[in-house]
Amino acid sequence: MGSTVEIKLYSHSEKLFHRVVDSCAERAKEIDRLFSNYREDSVLADVNRNAGSRPVSVPGEFLRLVRTSIYYSELTDGAFDITVGNLFELWSDETVAGRFPAQLRVREALMCTGFRKIKIDELKSQISLDRDCVRLDFGALGKGYAVDEMVKIAKENGITRGIINFGGNIYAMNPPAGKKFWDVGVRKPGSRSEIISRLDLVNKGVATSGDYERYFEHKGKRYSHILDPRTGWPVQDITSVVAISETAMEADVFSTAVSVLGVKGAHMLTRKDKSVGFIIVRKKGEEKFCLGSYVCH
Repeated sequence: MGSTVEIKLYSHSEKLFHRVVDSCAERAKEIDRLFSNYREDSVLADVNRNAGSRPVSVPGEFLRLVRTSIYYSELTDGAFDITVGNLFELWSDETVAGRFPAQLRVREALMCTGFRKIKIDELKSQISLDRDCVRLDFGALGKGYAVDEMVKIAKENGITRGIINFGGNIYAMNPPAGKKFWDVGVRKPGSRSEIISRLDLVNKGVATSGDYERYFEHKGKRYSHILDPRTGWPVQDITSVVAISETAMEADVFSTAVSVLGVKGAHMLTRKDKSVGFIIVRKKGEEKFCLGSYVCH
């Protein structure tokens, strides 16, 4: 999925350690074959190729993650949406060519966006997309999902201490012996060394979304790569969001959604789920907000 995986585990047996790490790596490759938009032979690529033409039979795992994606789209009032593929392609192609997407092109891409354009046939295990221009993209939850699957493998094999990082999507298991928690530093947006907050994590997922590493650029101005699926335009107000949740996948989803929804949206999500927390940095004056059940320090 275009990222690297870092696996750090603590085991009483070196043989067990290597076996579990190999199993985790193989599981990550399996997920890549399902959900990667960097591969022409992925199940995702097959679904997108057949958009608007015919239903595609998919493995149960693919169907489940699509269903989960729709759940989060409904929960976040459409701020999270896996049908943003067409919009993302438009912004990427136009800005690389030195142009700013015309409003008409954005409106056309919006006609190809929206989670209600996904149809699921549970009995046949098939997915169909309403229009030929609809493109699914799992970039905002696929790596978090893969982290959770690797953590599951480690725990099923009796390894409970460790940390797994897939492209910035992290799950902190129990800390090393003698430690009470993992001390995770939150970097200042755009800085390689300055830490603006610290998190004490045990058995939690954490993910960061921001406009400082991946972005579109036009005439010297930087635009976030995170697009609002409801308007078709990059998010404007938020520089970065760190989300903490019970799973790496949910942290992945919520960091993207809150980048779109802003501070009010984060408050809404923390009211719905007391187990989540956010660190938000707004562009205006670099204001920092710490919300939810995690005290940042």
